[in-house]
Amino acid sequence: MRRSRATSIGLLGLSSALLVGLAAALPDVASAAHPPSAEGKAMAAATDNGDATHAALSVIRAGGSAADGAIAAALALGVVNPSASGLGGGGFAMVYSARDGKVSVLDFRETAGKKVDAAGLDAPFKMNAPRPAAIGVPGEPAGLEELHARFGRVSLAAAAAPAVALARDGFWVGHHSAGAFRTFKDRIAAMTPLAGAFLPGGNPAGYATLVKRPDLAASIARFGATGKRDFYDGPIAAEIVAAARAAGSPLTAEDLRGYVVRQRQPLTRTHDGRTIYTMPAPSAGGLMLLEVLGMYGASKSSPLVPMGFGSSAYLHTVAEGIRGAWADRVRVAGDPDRDPSVMPAFERALAPAQLAARRARISADKTHPAVEFKTKEQGTSHLIVTDPEGNVVSMTTTINGPFGAAVMAGKTGIILNNELDDFSDAKLYATFGVKGPGPNLPRPLSRPVSSMTPTIVLEGGKPILAVGGSGGPRIATGTLQATLCRLLFERDPNACVSAPRVHTTGGPLMVEPDIAVDVRQGLTTRGETVKDEPWIGSSIQMVAWEGADRKILAATDPRKAGMAAAR
Repeated sequence: MRRSRATSIGLLGLSSALLVGLAAALPDVASAAHPPSAEGKAMAAATDNGDATHAALSVIRAGGSAADGAIAAALALGVVNPSASGLGGGGFAMVYSARDGKVSVLDFRETAGKKVDAAGLDAPFKMNAPRPAAIGVPGEPAGLEELHARFGRVSLAAAAAPAVALARDGFWVGHHSAGAFRTFKDRIAAMTPLAGAFLPGGNPAGYATLVKRPDLAASIARFGATGKRDFYDGPIAAEIVAAARAAGSPLTAEDLRGYVVRQRQPLTRTHDGRTIYTMPAPSAGGLMLLEVLGMYGASKSSPLVPMGFGSSAYLHTVAEGIRGAWADRVRVAGDPDRDPSVMPAFERALAPAQLAARRARISADKTHPAVEFKTKEQGTSHLIVTDPEGNVVSMTTTINGPFGAAVMAGKTGIILNNELDDFSDAKLYATFGVKGPGPNLPRPLSRPVSSMTPTIVLEGGKPILAVGGSGGPRIATGTLQATLCRLLFERDPNACVSAPRVHTTGGPLMVEPDIAVDVRQGLTTRGETVKDEPWIGSSIQMVAWEGADRKILAATDPRKAGMAAAR
């Protein structure tokens, strides 16, 4: 078994000031040479943490499916990377079934309660500051149980066992969590049950410190034994509601009992003989990905290829595509269960004539603000798991901000999300010319728009790529750039997830340090306002298949201390 381990770290989706602080405090290995992808023929896992990758593969080796491995990895990530995801959050899963060749989508996004505080969510707030009013109904317990019910092979207890052991017996703190503990020391201190574990003696637990989380071990063990039940109508549910309400959230027991996992149709397009399956609303990441692929194709015949990967012409053109896609994200994305206009609007945005007109507007020497193209998650973890039968899971989970709402559900060890911060406000819609109430305003029982972009690409009915990432709004742009690198330029997956990236939401173009000076100058010449970022803030996972023997290549982003392994 060959492994590819990332060694750099970074907290995803943070403000610029926080990213700069982390860059100064943590090992600077972002520009180090990267080994080739992990290679195998039977199975693979790529996650944000080595313990999670080992958990996934150990369950598969014991007879589990890719879904069982994904459950093991997700639960393990909630233990070892507590700033990013866990049972108090939610997410999306994209699943390829080798048995029938179908791709399925599970939406276990957090939801607003019936008494959502729309006015409170619309009020100004400090970026990355936790707000109890933003606590949504957690979806991860229900989502993982549904994933197991549909695609699992071993018992739920067996899938949960590695995470139980990590929480009970302890795990060695990795670079990512060590940085999170340092940066968010005050936030952790407010969560009394966690402070003892993460701030021993009042000081942040450092890299390679052994940390135990017995309360969380008991909660995960209960999940393995009884599934979601106690998390939505039982003792753990009572702890969740009590903690949320004590912090000022309007969440109720009725809200938890009413939670439902949605099975959705993937957002799909075929370009150059390759069919891309990605996340539909309430995510906007899939829309953004397919808009750019719809303009420029999904193979080496793309007009982007002659520009050269990473050139100023290439990066500028991609950035302009992102700006147009971002404008559509703001205008049309929402919860399709609450606003029936959302998915028809997605289809109109992806219409070939619409994309051709947008492509025609993009020029080599001019930059457009996003609002001229008429027509906030922070933590988060992404994982990809494959099994010997050929099944694939690409799944993103999150509690949104670093340590979510900074609210612990009693003595359960579960950190609650602040996902409702991902709703939009009326002022944003006015900026983009939206008349009337926008589709992503806070509404009772609504799911806020996400940027999560779990994606699977098929060619000839077989997977050739699984990709996705973490990092708030930067998920979509990071996933797009890694996907273009692999599909258009056919580079090694590890090279694709490691390559320096850019990001924009319509204004300045943020660029990472490894982008060369002459490329930056070229971007400026093309009308870009270039802004340096120590890390763009997305972490991408990728698994690819190639050759007649279907060799598996797995890679994890060096921006976050993860591991990819294959055998």
